[in-house]
Amino acid sequence: MKKNLLINLLLSISLLVNAQSFTYVVATDGSSSYTTVQAAIDACPDGQRSIIFIKNGTYYGQTYLGTKTVPSNKIISLIGESRDSVILTYDKALPMVTKFEEATTFQIYAKDFYAENITFANTAGVSAGQALALYTAGDKATFKNCYLKGFQDTYRSKKGTRAYMKNSKIEGTVDFIYAGGTVFFDDCELHCLQGGGYIVAPEDASFSIPAASTTCGKVLKLEFIFRNCNITAESGVADNSYYLGRPWNVTSGAFYLNCTLGKHINPKGWKEWSGNETTASFAEYNSKDTNGNPVDITNRVAWSFQLPKEDVDNLLTPTGIYARIVPTIIYDPITLVKAPEAPVNLLVSGKILAWTPVSNVAGYVVYKDGHYLSNTASTTFTDETASTGVYTVKSIGTMGQLSDIAATVTAIEEVQDNKISVTVKNKILTFGEPVAVEIIGMDAKILLANKQLVQNLNITQIKSGVYIVHMTNTDGLECTQKLIITHK
Repeated sequence: MKKNLLINLLLSISLLVNAQSFTYVVATDGSSSYTTVQAAIDACPDGQRSIIFIKNGTYYGQTYLGTKTVPSNKIISLIGESRDSVILTYDKALPMVTKFEEATTFQIYAKDFYAENITFANTAGVSAGQALALYTAGDKATFKNCYLKGFQDTYRSKKGTRAYMKNSKIEGTVDFIYAGGTVFFDDCELHCLQGGGYIVAPEDASFSIPAASTTCGKVLKLEFIFRNCNITAESGVADNSYYLGRPWNVTSGAFYLNCTLGKHINPKGWKEWSGNETTASFAEYNSKDTNGNPVDITNRVAWSFQLPKEDVDNLLTPTGIYARIVPTIIYDPITLVKAPEAPVNLLVSGKILAWTPVSNVAGYVVYKDGHYLSNTASTTFTDETASTGVYTVKSIGTMGQLSDIAATVTAIEEVQDNKISVTVKNKILTFGEPVAVEIIGMDAKILLANKQLVQNLNITQIKSGVYIVHMTNTDGLECTQKLIITHK
């Protein structure tokens, strides 16, 4: 009775029913209005924020937001269903094409772009040459939980622009973060692949902090700043085989602040390049090894330097850097990437879900058994699908940022009587009949997906905890049950 009363109360405060909060939804399988990201971008109006949600899938081909000759006035947010399963990819490289723009997967020639939970990839190959996954040529491009995959020149930023990356992963081989722009990387992973040797190749800093304003007494050229980042390597990458960077031009700068360096980083730290190092601004602060101990810097090249804490704390922060660069145009990415509050009091009654409203959000996204189901501007949702399952809901911020999930609710108790049996013993799941299986965490992440029909499944890799197991038998019957795993 209390549950039904609360459902009715939540329904009464909802003014919209299943109204859409994303501007457009993209899906490769044709289940939404658009099958390509480019088509959705093309449909967005100028001058206002448009939030595009991208369902899991691989989207091949070049994608543009504006062009080099005609920048766009569109203000776009791209939000992926899950980072590793939403893949925007292309496979061209120089000299297959004549310009680097023609070898770039995703290009941004617009201001105030935002992306979350997306992989940008270029699969041209380790020996293919210059092959970009991403090029930011517009000011204030912000990325959260994204994955940039490539080999040589994975990510390029344009001189005079600002960008920010949070909790993202960038991988490559040669100069895989390069060119101009001022880009701040917070809590990111820089993953070095076999066949390379240099992480960054900054070219030409548009903005600097003069020596008179620094404690270290040196000019700080503001290009690539890495804070609390983890510098990792693919298996097989030799010790001492990678350099933190090399100077592409005479006014280049790069700083590593509180970063963890793997054994693949050469003791010299940095590499010379055509004499440009004599005017380069390359520095570190508090570099650590993978055990958390200070890195031995006694063999660092003489033209690099160590930063004092005062300069790191007072000057080399996103606020300090971006405000100094263009003080009249505010860029506060720390606020932009902040997730909204998650919904609470999530309830289900029959086909109706309801939850308490969250202030200052664009809407909500509804998942069923870990998969995107729909989005709504309301605080209720009616699921017209026939199957039962486990629901989760996230809030959508005004930029498209996603919250943590609301408390999980399930209609498992209402599943038909002929549900498929499942037992756990000795880290093996045994099913009553052959089934395809998904194991879903309570955070809505799919931890295991087995599309082949099996009657026994090893779950050694799944930690102890509470999960959802989603099964489909040979007749297409779907069944969802709670699963408690306890490894002894």
